Amino acid sequence: MIAQRTVTLGQAVHLASGDFTLVSYANGSYRLRDDLTGEYTVMHHLELAHQLPPGEALATSDPVDHRPLGEILDGLDETKRALIPYLQQLIDGTPVDGGEPLSEFAPHRSKTKRLDATVLALSKAGYEVPLGTLKRRLSSFEKKGVAGLADRREGRKEKAFARVPDAVQTALAELIVSYQGKSTVTYTAIRAELAVMLMDRFPDPAKRPKTPSPSTVERLVKQMGGDQNPTLPAKRRETAALSPQHMHRPRHVFGPGDECQMDATTLDILVRMPNGEIARPHLTALVDKRTRSVVGLNLTEQAPKSIDHAVLLANALVPRKLRSWARDYDAFGLPQMPWAKHLTKEQLEMFDSYRPYIFPTRILIDNGQDFRGDVFGLGCERYGVSLTQAPIHDPTAKAIVERFFQTVKTKFCQYVPGYTGGNTLNRGKLAAKDPLLTLAELAELLEKWTAIVWQNRRHEGLEDDYRKDWNHSPNSMYAACVELTGHFVLAYQEEDFIALLPTEDRTVQSDGIEFNGRMYDSPHLGPMRNRKRRDSVTPKVVIRFDPSDEHRIWLRSSDDKGWITCYWTKERGKSRPLAEAIDLEAHRKSLDALTFDDAEADIMTVRFRNQAMAESADRIERAALDQKRKSKDKKAAETLGDILTPDTDSSHDFANFAKLDIG
Repeated sequence: MIAQRTVTLGQAVHLASGDFTLVSYANGSYRLRDDLTGEYTVMHHLELAHQLPPGEALATSDPVDHRPLGEILDGLDETKRALIPYLQQLIDGTPVDGGEPLSEFAPHRSKTKRLDATVLALSKAGYEVPLGTLKRRLSSFEKKGVAGLADRREGRKEKAFARVPDAVQTALAELIVSYQGKSTVTYTAIRAELAVMLMDRFPDPAKRPKTPSPSTVERLVKQMGGDQNPTLPAKRRETAALSPQHMHRPRHVFGPGDECQMDATTLDILVRMPNGEIARPHLTALVDKRTRSVVGLNLTEQAPKSIDHAVLLANALVPRKLRSWARDYDAFGLPQMPWAKHLTKEQLEMFDSYRPYIFPTRILIDNGQDFRGDVFGLGCERYGVSLTQAPIHDPTAKAIVERFFQTVKTKFCQYVPGYTGGNTLNRGKLAAKDPLLTLAELAELLEKWTAIVWQNRRHEGLEDDYRKDWNHSPNSMYAACVELTGHFVLAYQEEDFIALLPTEDRTVQSDGIEFNGRMYDSPHLGPMRNRKRRDSVTPKVVIRFDPSDEHRIWLRSSDDKGWITCYWTKERGKSRPLAEAIDLEAHRKSLDALTFDDAEADIMTVRFRNQAMAESADRIERAALDQKRKSKDKKAAETLGDILTPDTDSSHDFANFAKLDIG
């Protein structure tokens, strides 16, 4: 018997009309190139078989099939090499280990049972091969032997989409570029636009390249478009286009305060504003890049202005005073800052020595009008703070503060009543009906969370180079930087804080100073009260106020030797971190400090939330009881007055007396 020979693409064949080379094959026909003239001829496979010399069969073969067996085995992965004896056992029952044949692989058993037994045997050997995959591997092995297990893609020599005409690829590339800045479209629309473009460029249908199929267009757009694929969301494409094409060069910092990033966002929490309205507050944060410490926070009712940023800077430049929840520091066993040992006993009882004090040498801001205001700029200039504007359309310039906002949303906001979910799809219909916190209560809770949770929680951006899978907290990183970076800063005093606050002219009346509908007074206003008018003009004083603190204002004394603090007459204001200078001296600090992981941080956030809600509910309940008691006393007084009032008709006196509740 004469062995059949095969023909492959690229092979030279000898026909009666001459020598030809097989170039391509499609739809049952071969394309041949005349070796003598170079002309091309299309011939049906039956006609080609008829013209071939006897014994030369018409068939195509894969180059992989002609490789040496050793080369094919080297190209197989471990699973495929281990699969070969199992496939042979499936075909003729040859044992894998060369021992006695197994009954479950006997030829008389059904193929389905043998396949199931093979899957189980492979699983015991440590190879998880699905039944469908095993069937495909067996079919290929039966047809081509070991070569059937080889990856056919390795034999391809043509590039991806090599069969798509260059004119089509060029037109599609231009079409993808034209979609920049436009709304998202579908692959169907792109294919229709491509078809029209090809019609315009090739009016002659005979010369016009064929429009690719929908699936080919989809693959082409995905490869050529990348992150600018017109079917992707427009916002995602816009963000991806802002990414720099050059190598990223991070701005390295050495010590705390070398770069602090400042930005503002709207919190996903509904709160009760001072005017009674329910709205989402705006949060402005100043975060240190070196230690990830929060240098300053500010919550405002409306979008922050330049004066609000100046107030935040003022709060950041003076040492913080202890709050009512400072006892939680000791409850969790949190360490003090390295410079705490240089404070006196009185200073330790007054100032917060568990949080870092960082002077922002440089503040990175965006190009918003609120950051470019004169008030904030002059305040930074006065204290030697350098302002740097982030590059336009660079979303990664302030990545540290943006990451802080994201953590506040996931680790704080969603545990607070009134959480809106971040968008309208996630917002519950009862979000505004929760027992909401006031703006002041939320600010207090957020500051407590920042001081205890954020500052002592391990952060992925503060990796330990000497301990695998370990991260530092902002407080531990600050403690480590104090000595090595020479971060020695003098905290500012009361004078510096007040100098950054906004001003307004007011008159000093007999009962104090009226400002924003509230009266503020101090015993030191005596010499300024009811001063005589001169030339029909009432003498006024310049007051300074903190927009986020409604409890007090400041003005210069009559002898201009100091500041007078005037408190709201109906409520004594909260303490502001104003104090004498604190010398900070660098000392070695161990990194073995208490830190919290995410689970512990979340649990503490829930506890703080419950505590704040309980205190808020207690205040509301006490107010309701006081109102009820006042109404009861008023009603009793009115009833008693009716009894004691002389009346010509005294027939109802006893009935009125019986209604009187004297208990």
